[in-house]
Amino acid sequence: MTALSLHRFLMRFALAGANIFAWIFAFQYFFLVEPDIAHALARTALLYALSQAITCLVTPYGARALRGGARRMLLYATVSAAAAFAVLGAAFVGVWGGAYAPEALIVFAVALGIYRALYWIPFELEARATRASRLPLAGEFVIALAPLASGLFIAFAAVAPVWLLDIGAALIVLSALPIYFMAEVHEGFSWEYRETFAQLWEPENRTIVTQSFFEGLSGATLLFFWPIAVFLITGWSYGMLGIILSFTFVVAILARTFVRKLLRRARLQQSGFYDAVFAVTPWLFRLSVATPIGVILADSYFYTTTPRRMGIDPVAFEQSADGGSYVDEYTALKEMSLALGRIVICVVGAGTALKVSLPVAFVTVISIAAIASVIGVLAYR
Repeated sequence: MTALSLHRFLMRFALAGANIFAWIFAFQYFFLVEPDIAHALARTALLYALSQAITCLVTPYGARALRGGARRMLLYATVSAAAAFAVLGAAFVGVWGGAYAPEALIVFAVALGIYRALYWIPFELEARATRASRLPLAGEFVIALAPLASGLFIAFAAVAPVWLLDIGAALIVLSALPIYFMAEVHEGFSWEYRETFAQLWEPENRTIVTQSFFEGLSGATLLFFWPIAVFLITGWSYGMLGIILSFTFVVAILARTFVRKLLRRARLQQSGFYDAVFAVTPWLFRLSVATPIGVILADSYFYTTTPRRMGIDPVAFEQSADGGSYVDEYTALKEMSLALGRIVICVVGAGTALKVSLPVAFVTVISIAAIASVIGVLAYR
């Protein structure tokens, strides 16, 4: 359990500090080579969609491979995540020359997609670790402050983007060492590869697939489009982006328990109407913000009131089904449906940016996320 906790801490810290910034780096690269910022957003969104497509295609294989042991798949996933950041850093430093940067970006997206498809913590280990001990509050604060450290590092160091990606890759590799000391767990997965995709369309799975699809729509908006929007709102400031991300995570740590107690005392958590209100209002607030302070208020409100939480650092797993824990075949269906939802919102955002305008693209994806959040909450109830 100590090995699992150490691995998760290092992995979460590395992803919280590097993942969002890596996609911002990709967006800024496309801005330099594309004719305008709308094309840059479209190219980055399609790259993100490619990553999710790989996740959807590889997930059945990853889930079935757990029959041979989860520890090996964790190692493969961890190495894939480290390789993604290492390749991106090498591309930006010019290891293969500028002509091969687009190919390196594709490798980055594919490697991240493979990581998410193979990275499953066996539910048995997750449950035992939760009963044994939770990560101390100090550890949660350290993870919450990772974006701040990354943003300030980029702002004050000339070669910080490359170093940040290399440091992230090194921490992920370091997190692989405790995996060797984890207990081996074998999970059953009865479906064949094609059968898994066929199950997505079965009527008995329609509820879980639909709900996860809508969560994917809102999840990609939160973890991909919204950080880029915040980056633009802050005047392309990495430092301010890091401050906002960390501040809202810290607010969530300090306030979420208090807010939940208030909601329980007022019996608002038992109301479908108020669940829907708390799900949609943060997105409506995001449509109206135009300053860093407005972003902080909207995100702090979101992380402390939204009915269904993804943890303090959703960037670590990008809203993975069941919090990154493998449970059964239906967890794989949820993960694939989440990926399909992310793909759809990326295609919509890219198409709107190219055919209409950048502001309309952001308004469109945020509006869809608001609707999807309400549907997801009501379906969950």
